[in-house]
Amino acid sequence: MTATERHPHMTETLTAPQASLAAYEAAHKGAVVYDAGAHGRICMRDRDAAALLHRLSTNQIEKLTPGQGIRTALTTPIGRIIDLLTVYRTEDGLLLATSPGNGPAIIRYLRKNIFFNDKVKLEDASTSLAQLLVYGPRAVELLANMGLPSDGLPPYGVASAQWRTWSLYVARCLPLGGGGLALYAPPDAVGDLVAALTSGGAAMLDQDTFDVLRVEAGQAAFGHELSQEYIPLETGLWDAISFNKGCYVGQEIIARMESRGRLAKQLRGLRLPDGLPDGLALPVKLFADDKEAGDLTSVVESPRHGLIGLAYVRSAHAELGTSLYVGGVAAEVVGLPFSLLS
Repeated sequence: MTATERHPHMTETLTAPQASLAAYEAAHKGAVVYDAGAHGRICMRDRDAAALLHRLSTNQIEKLTPGQGIRTALTTPIGRIIDLLTVYRTEDGLLLATSPGNGPAIIRYLRKNIFFNDKVKLEDASTSLAQLLVYGPRAVELLANMGLPSDGLPPYGVASAQWRTWSLYVARCLPLGGGGLALYAPPDAVGDLVAALTSGGAAMLDQDTFDVLRVEAGQAAFGHELSQEYIPLETGLWDAISFNKGCYVGQEIIARMESRGRLAKQLRGLRLPDGLPDGLALPVKLFADDKEAGDLTSVVESPRHGLIGLAYVRSAHAELGTSLYVGGVAAEVVGLPFSLLS
């Protein structure tokens, strides 16, 4: 499947990930380390690298200066999400982080859109740069104790650093728990980095606990909330969109939707206090008074909030407190993130 093909919803049997209590508490009160090796890493260099990504994606890329970063979405000509990227401007180009498993497809998509006279060099950096994510309120402190430049980085800011014998990047990323920092380092440095972080008090973050934290934070995931079924504004990705830049692929649809203030559906939280029946598969249709009202796209078992999920809810039914039905079981529409309920 290429990045421009329609990405279908998941159809796997619904099982709600459950958190490891130790990792969950560490993410909220201390720090955790998450191996994000499945995410794609792409380096873009040469004269027209920024111009290429600028004309293909939703946010301001050409104005980034070294040390700055941003989130941006790649969209189809009708404004549907191909992927959500985190872009860091380094001294010699751009470093892109894609969604898990999507690196090769995004490289193909970028390469296909290079014009004849463009000077752009693309490198799949997934094997040359590992990716570790450090979350939690002590994330900055832990990296600072290792001599890494973590404090004072702006949102999605990036800094080059030397740690022991390795050159690496430290960057701000979308937070979970109380903070979020990314380390992009040579693969042979990972073992020592993890050992230093865990000896400093960080816990390892497993995939199920990551999913619980992600849903609690209202963060969209590729194949669940990020797909060519949806438009970035419906996902609430306002920070990833510039309404003052020139043309980009999908701009007309997104700009029209913003100017009219009309969203067909909106990403919302769902509380599922009565559970869900067995045998369902994501996505699960939502109903209100026997009328289709949207789709449940993620579901987890949270230690703090019980069974919860993320759902695209049609705007007519998206008001907080609205009662919907999933597989015949009642659910309540709530705001995001779920921490607002605490």
